[in-house]
Amino acid sequence: MQKTACILLADGFEETEAIMPADILTRLGIHVRLVGILSKQIRGAHGINIAAENLIDEISVDDFDALILPGGLPGTINLRDSEKVIKLVQKSHNKQKICAAICAAPIVLRDSGIASGTRMTGYPTTEQLSLNPNFKFSSNPVEQDKNIITAIGMGQADKFAFAIARALGIDEQKITDTAQSAFIDL
Repeated sequence: MQKTACILLADGFEETEAIMPADILTRLGIHVRLVGILSKQIRGAHGINIAAENLIDEISVDDFDALILPGGLPGTINLRDSEKVIKLVQKSHNKQKICAAICAAPIVLRDSGIASGTRMTGYPTTEQLSLNPNFKFSSNPVEQDKNIITAIGMGQADKFAFAIARALGIDEQKITDTAQSAFIDL
């Protein structure tokens, strides 16, 4: 059965952190759904406009295997401040779905209450997570702790996508072949 990844988009999202994982996961045979939290027309942090396939109200936690949160500002804040996003993150985690966040977006995982005791990485300002004894900040570019995957920023968007693919059970040879065909070092 084909796996599905849902990428949540809010105005101000970091374009590379959404589009590169969408592209790589699609190449690996994973169905990717771009989902807007307020509108199907979303403006990225650098002025690139993206059309979403769905609105958050049109999806259910049973519609996907991985939930992906790109960073960027104010996109991360817009995700964090959405009650619908927080509830979807919590439901996803409770159903053991992959919950993935890159750059500043790990704060959404923190504020949803799912990341206590979890080893996470993120944009350097997210190091403040390490001040809280309930979080284990990692300096690794990509980190996985159970069903939570985090990455430091847009320069690791490809490795972030491959980590999500691995967690979804995609064959390692397919991952290697896809990376090589795109001249990406694993």
